[in-house]
Amino acid sequence: MIKRTMIFAACALILMGCNTQNKEEKVTSTTNNQNTEVVLSSQVNWSPLNAARGDASPQAGDLWGNRKENQASGFLVKFKEGFSSPPHIHNITYRGIVIKGSLHNDDPNAKSMWMPQGSFWTQPAGEGHITAANASENMAYVEIDSG
Repeated sequence: MIKRTMIFAACALILMGCNTQNKEEKVTSTTNNQNTEVVLSSQVNWSPLNAARGDASPQAGDLWGNRKENQASGFLVKFKEGFSSPPHIHNITYRGIVIKGSLHNDDPNAKSMWMPQGSFWTQPAGEGHITAANASENMAYVEIDSG
C-alpha cells in the first residue's frame, strides 16, 4: 500500500511540472501486462469538493476512480489561501500528500502544524478534524482505498 501511495505521489508531482507533452495527448504505456495512464494537468476536470459549500469549497480533480462512489480513488484538491474547514468527520480513512503550499489537518482544538510540500498525513474514519491552507497556492493529493 505504501509503495502504491509513493507511486501515485510521484505521478502527482510529475503532473505539476509536465509541460513538454502535447496538452491534449494522453500518455499510456504497457509494462508487465499492466496499462499505465498518465493524466496531464491540463486534462484534470475540477469541481467543488463539497458542492453544498459553494464558492467556499476547495476544488477537486479526479485522477483515477470515482471519489463520489464506494470505491478506491485518487484525486487532487486545491485550497484557497486562508481556507479552513469547519470541524467534520468522514466515514472513510484517507491519506493525503501536500503537493504545493502549506496545509494543516488535525483535531479542531490542536495548535496549527503547517505541513510543507512533500508532507504526508492519514485521516482515520470517524475522527473529527479540520483542514486549513496557509499559502497563496495549496494543493494535495488524496487517496481513498474504499468508500
